[in-house]
Amino acid sequence: MSEALYWYGSIWVALFMTGIGLPPIPEEAGILYAAGLTALHSDVRWWGAWPSAALGILSADCLLYGIGWKIGPKLFEYRWVQKVLSAKRRQRLEGRIHEHGIKLLIMARFLPPVRTGVFLIAGAARYSFTKFLIADLIYCVVGVGIFFFGGAWLMDLLKQAGHAAVWFVAIPVAGYGLYRYFKYLQKREAGPVSPAVAAVEVAAGDPGATNPAGAVPAM
Repeated sequence: MSEALYWYGSIWVALFMTGIGLPPIPEEAGILYAAGLTALHSDVRWWGAWPSAALGILSADCLLYGIGWKIGPKLFEYRWVQKVLSAKRRQRLEGRIHEHGIKLLIMARFLPPVRTGVFLIAGAARYSFTKFLIADLIYCVVGVGIFFFGGAWLMDLLKQAGHAAVWFVAIPVAGYGLYRYFKYLQKREAGPVSPAVAAVEVAAGDPGATNPAGAVPAM
């Protein structure tokens, strides 16, 4: 039992750290870590690993919200924040978060380049914390559940195969896949405007987020 608690704690830490961007890797990697532990360790149960992952994400998101609430608009003067969201687009999202908050927050969950900025905006704009929690819980149940149980199922298939050759191939392939995903996210963040930001603006009801040709306008 004590060993299981250690693993549950490691899952929470992994998801909390990736949730706040330390290290700067997709939090989906942490969810797959939780899924792998569930499939490979008999004392780690899904009913402990899944909530641990969800609580780690929820804790990180609440911290970002709290930072935004505490510091307020001055937070967006920091250069690292401006790299995520330009001032103009931040103002657009801030103006729409009270009208389209839950939809915008759920959409941002699937766009790692901007979700940190959107959570900070929610706090700085004094968006309802109750609605913020509702949006986060929807993702923790649906989004985390899909990644967690899908990953656990694949890991269990590999475990049942029981061949060293399978693991020899699967582990490098999974590692390379996460690496390419991370590089893809970095590429999307490059430049003054991220395409992901425009996607969130469209979800928030901004008809001018993209031009008629479908390209993101330069700032």
